[in-house]
Amino acid sequence: MRKPSNPVLVLVITLPLLAVAGSFVSLALAVTRGDSELPKSYHWEGGDFDRDQQREALAAQQGIGATVGFDPLTQRCTVTLRGAAPAAVRLTLTHPTESAADVRLTLPRADGRYSAPCAALPAAHWWLELADDQAGWLLRARLHGDLVEPVQVGTP
Repeated sequence: MRKPSNPVLVLVITLPLLAVAGSFVSLALAVTRGDSELPKSYHWEGGDFDRDQQREALAAQQGIGATVGFDPLTQRCTVTLRGAAPAAVRLTLTHPTESAADVRLTLPRADGRYSAPCAALPAAHWWLELADDQAGWLLRARLHGDLVEPVQVGTP
């Protein structure tokens, strides 16, 4: 095989060809494996984020905190609340990648604690959200692992 007489010419031709080929690969990936379409109400969700921040600030002002426990043996989630005593709390555990693994529970108060049945949770980077049943205050935390150890959320 004959050696190219001008290596700069080879670069000038090869690099744009590689860029074009790469763009076709990117297009194919975007078409076959693209993200799902955003919900039609997506542009209205900014107001919800503002309300959530106000609810978190209210929890901090009132000194509300909680200990959240997950017992894989008894298959129960428990919450011990400090600084508030609503009739029930809502616990939401959001999985970072699999919405089918998300957990939404309402835990009624009994004997000063809140408890409800819940299945064992796989190890992941969970988003925890705890709110009163009247949507007045809100606590949030980022958790790692299988959530077997009790977790402190909000004001200690």
